[in-house]
Amino acid sequence: MNIMFQISPPILNKTPACNRFIVLRSSQVYRTPQTHQPPPPMELAENYEYPNLNVADLNARLENLSPRLHDCWDSIAINEEKHIALATNRREGRHWWGMFFGFERSKVNHMSVANADYKLQAEHTVNILRYAENNVLLVALGDTRLQAWSTYSRVRNPKQPYCLFLVGEASVHPSPISQLSVFKANQQRAVSASSDGTLNVWDLSSADLSSCFHTRSSHLDKLTGLMTPSASAEQFVTCDRGGCVRLWDIRSAAPSSSCLFDDDSHLLSFTCGAWAASTELQGDNNVYLGDFDGKVHTVDIRVPRKLAETCEYFDNGHVSQLLINGPHLAAMSNLPAAVKVSNVTSGHKVIYNHKDTHSRLTDAIWTDEKTLLTIGHGRKLVTHSLK
Repeated sequence: MNIMFQISPPILNKTPACNRFIVLRSSQVYRTPQTHQPPPPMELAENYEYPNLNVADLNARLENLSPRLHDCWDSIAINEEKHIALATNRREGRHWWGMFFGFERSKVNHMSVANADYKLQAEHTVNILRYAENNVLLVALGDTRLQAWSTYSRVRNPKQPYCLFLVGEASVHPSPISQLSVFKANQQRAVSASSDGTLNVWDLSSADLSSCFHTRSSHLDKLTGLMTPSASAEQFVTCDRGGCVRLWDIRSAAPSSSCLFDDDSHLLSFTCGAWAASTELQGDNNVYLGDFDGKVHTVDIRVPRKLAETCEYFDNGHVSQLLINGPHLAAMSNLPAAVKVSNVTSGHKVIYNHKDTHSRLTDAIWTDEKTLLTIGHGRKLVTHSLK
């Protein structure tokens, strides 16, 4: 079999005068003309006479690394002394990084870099902030690390007691921490989780971060919620987007859990949760679970594998976060962002409603019995006051 190949001729320039062909190489055809003489790279920034040198122009722009409140407000926390910690991140460009700040409650409505009690710029994004005991701030970074920072000490600095000191640092999660909760009954103990199903319980009693409970296979599906009770520090609950809820007991010798609920119909997909506060009727046995359909489900840990109650909170959007404050349950949604507060002792009667809160709602805290603060992207901070 004969195979014919047709070879394309090189680029030729025919000269009629001498009737000869001159071969032009691509390096000559596409070379920079002699008339193109841009200024030095450091002067290319904001120079519109040479718009085709995008790479040189981008490299010439000096990155703004000065401390500032970035546009993405991602996490907020409050301690017993009403001191507030805030994490903001830069989520644009080639390099993502963040900062966290500390403010007194009176400065919430006019927070800035200048009036912050403390501030620190991190090498990576600051995903979650949560206060622990004795003004210890737990910081979950975007590179899977968990840090413990001391934020207040009159012994270390009597004139400026608000100062940061790194107490401990550890990394046991293979992916960034997506859930972090401190036990209210024992604030020297916290539990962290990542979406891949890794769980870890931390002990801060030795003035360091030490792991006392760890498992890498808590759920078969993506872990989406982590709830801790207010009256004990031995149990916590997790949920996933596959409709499974599990109760964990850290007093056991090996990591183990029991199934509180498992959706056999494959119609439920849980997104978040909150452990109910202690009441005279139910105690602290109820766990509230939000789902992708805008509903909030109630599970009683004494009656497993059964939903005690289901209430619809949002017609559009999924429940992104649940936050309990006594009888008041704050339910927050995204797509679109909205906030509803209900009284769980009155059959989940909605007593507050706010729509279009942020372009994306990220976190919230209760500052007192009737004040809820939400943060997010767009409108960075919104105060919700109950009547």
